[in-house]
Amino acid sequence: MTLAHSTPSQPAPFLVSIGNVHATQHHAVTPGGTWPIADINVSTTDQTQVTTHTPAWAIVMVVLFIWFFLLSLLFLLARESRISGFITVTVWGTGGQSYVEHIPVAHEAQRADVFNRVTYLQSLIGQERHRLGR
Repeated sequence: MTLAHSTPSQPAPFLVSIGNVHATQHHAVTPGGTWPIADINVSTTDQTQVTTHTPAWAIVMVVLFIWFFLLSLLFLLARESRISGFITVTVWGTGGQSYVEHIPVAHEAQRADVFNRVTYLQSLIGQERHRLGR
């Protein structure tokens, strides 16, 4: 006599997460709903701004060394870049439903990471469409 054990099916793991947008191999999960991944499209809008300024250490160096050497004014040529803003990720399905996520960005590495995640999600969409023959 054998006993058959039914194991509850485990939910598929998220392969990529972009803010509140999560994707498995076959579905996209957002607070606005869950869609088959082959039936969605994803787009981004870059709303970031890059500003440059003279860093505080350069101003301090000019003030300290201006009396000793006039070339200390070259410290004022030093520049730092700051990035701020957000990236808008829009997911929309075939039924006219959509979800918009605004992801804040404070560093260039974060900006690149968001775009890499969106590119990976788009590749998952393409793989699923190819698998289904669409």
